[in-house]
Amino acid sequence: MISFKLKGVPTLFIKGFTADDIETMLNFARDASANNRTTNNTILFIDTPITAPTVEAVHKLKEEGFRVVFRDHHGIDGEATNDRDRQVSMATAKLVQLLGDDCRITVRRLHPACSTLVEVGEFANALAVIADPDPDGLTAAMKAVGIYYDQLDEDAALLDGEPSLQVTGSPMSALLAKGVATLPPYDPSKPREREKALQQLFIRWVAAVNGDPRAAAALEAGVEAYDQAVKVAQDLAPTASEVAPGVMLVDTIESDLYDPGTLMAQLEKRSGCKITVLRKDKGPIAALHGIQYSLAVTKAFQSQVNLQNVLPPQTKSDPKLGVISNVTFLLHVSDLVWHEQVLPALRLLP
Repeated sequence: MISFKLKGVPTLFIKGFTADDIETMLNFARDASANNRTTNNTILFIDTPITAPTVEAVHKLKEEGFRVVFRDHHGIDGEATNDRDRQVSMATAKLVQLLGDDCRITVRRLHPACSTLVEVGEFANALAVIADPDPDGLTAAMKAVGIYYDQLDEDAALLDGEPSLQVTGSPMSALLAKGVATLPPYDPSKPREREKALQQLFIRWVAAVNGDPRAAAALEAGVEAYDQAVKVAQDLAPTASEVAPGVMLVDTIESDLYDPGTLMAQLEKRSGCKITVLRKDKGPIAALHGIQYSLAVTKAFQSQVNLQNVLPPQTKSDPKLGVISNVTFLLHVSDLVWHEQVLPALRLLP
């Protein structure tokens, strides 16, 4: 959980996956209300995953008298074909029922960045903002409260896309992407370390966008670490093996800090590469299950390959169950799910 003020507006960055997350959202809104000197009671949810806990939080906030506005691009694009899609569709319907015109849920194909769902400063007087703890959530929250620069929407779309493209935006955007790439990996023995580093990065980047030269200099100083991570990624790429037709896997366990975007871009250059897979011992699933496999569909094949279809129809996206699946082109699974479900399904893909 990350929290700080954006242009004076209290902003919470959180996923909304657990009962604890619900309580965090409620308490955050209550604290913001207790310290609010105006009569505005609007809370903007933007780029927050459409989950049952998020719906419950919204419902309870409405019951407590808050006005909730929901903007997101994780709606189901087309017919729901698996249990995860059906869960999102049901949660979407509940949000629409709860919020009416204050709910706007679209799809990434139409709005690749959530910043395109708000006008500059549209929520400058909001009581609070609740957003996803990633660059897309950050840039959308910034624009909502009135922090903006000319390329923000285009940058946000790249930052929320496949890792190999995240550093290809404006120079300002690249500083954020490189900073994220060199964050300390998640360590279950120090669960707050990565979160604190991400919060510091977000605060520093917002300050740089606002013209703070010291913040910009600090971000530039971190580029050296990114350059070293790029070199490690380039050295890892030749170790890849093809584990299924068009599926390239690299074992990154015990490697030094590497840049995932560079590594994936190197793998995508291989003839016929459709999907990249990184075997890791760091990450939210690895923290619970020991090993994590992170899959990404290459840009050229994203219209043909849906990674949610390599899982059984009833599969739920939950780190405790060894699955994180929020979009069709990215998937994270445990070692057990990889070997029993995902790898066999990948070997059957055309």
